[in-house]
Amino acid sequence: MKKRHMFSLTSLLVLILALASCATYKVTQIDVQPIDVYASRNKIEGISCAADTYDTSEKAQKGFYVDITSKGYYAIQLVIMNETPDRVLILRDDIELVDSVGNTYRSIRSQIMSQAFEHDKMAYAVLGFGIMSYQSADDANKKMAADWRDKEIPDQLIILPSRKANGFVYFNLPPQKSPKGCTLRFEPEQLESRKKLLIELKL
Repeated sequence: MKKRHMFSLTSLLVLILALASCATYKVTQIDVQPIDVYASRNKIEGISCAADTYDTSEKAQKGFYVDITSKGYYAIQLVIMNETPDRVLILRDDIELVDSVGNTYRSIRSQIMSQAFEHDKMAYAVLGFGIMSYQSADDANKKMAADWRDKEIPDQLIILPSRKANGFVYFNLPPQKSPKGCTLRFEPEQLESRKKLLIELKL
């Protein structure tokens, strides 16, 4: 009976330590390559674009510390070069993903994705080390949300002439669906000429 009691305490201690160690988040850096390096790229009238899809567990963890694909979330990095004489405007909410049969998926905000991966603060407090464990989970959640927001393309991305910009758009896709084989589509607007262009990137 005493041995069983000791085993239970040991198991509980292992669980507590595991929970404590999981309540972390590490900010990772994204390596941005020249547009010509990416397989998925296009150029329309002076606007060059490339897409880099984070669609595997390993790549997702490398870029976002956790495997966002495990819950159907995917991050696509856009790298855009403006070689026109105009400023170029890209609206994040207009960026969409179209699959091979025509289904369209709109991009989502980083906040939606980060909420799906938040550590349960109360569970950590109860099973971990009380208030210290609660604060650890809370800090990890805040750091994760801030990192994913910082990597995200802003609501309105304006690229000056001869400048390059990059950032992520996020999608939540149905089970068994991934961005592979889909087309990323958006319409940059040249602000001075008021001209819109349709850019499509096959993933």
